[in-house]
Amino acid sequence: MKRLSLLLLLIPVLLLSGCKGKGIKDISVTSVRLVSITPEGFNGVSAVIEVGIHNPTIGFEVTNVTGVAKFQGQEALAVHADQLMVPAHSDALYRIPMQGNIADGFNPLRLLRLLGKSAGYEDVTFSIFARIAARGGIGKNIEILDIPLSSMLSKPETENDEITTNE
Repeated sequence: MKRLSLLLLLIPVLLLSGCKGKGIKDISVTSVRLVSITPEGFNGVSAVIEVGIHNPTIGFEVTNVTGVAKFQGQEALAVHADQLMVPAHSDALYRIPMQGNIADGFNPLRLLRLLGKSAGYEDVTFSIFARIAARGGIGKNIEILDIPLSSMLSKPETENDEITTNE
């Protein structure tokens, strides 16, 4: 019985010492890029964003993904996406299809200004809200607020990055 007790005490110590100091705090979003946006009807829209995620630890899932685009501080577009599974010990780009609607009271013709020669992409910001959780376990809500559209459009895709599609 003493040997079993000693073994049960040693197992957590061995498991903890085997971890290389990588924790949940080491997970990071390395890039966010708008790949495409397509109008659907009068007030619908579908978009694809590409998100780079560095995950040196356990696999997790991203659920309840929603986003809000603002034009000159006014809510212009609300979008949502399906869940995303991120495997353990990975560094990858994920293409995430999103569906959404133009916000009530927002005139979509205002966005035509973005097509002109003096387009000011700084006028458009994007915020993302989601829940990250260990598969079937505890989790945390995250917010990435007010990403300028100009920074999402300027990041080129590299040939060496692995791209995962969330479809």
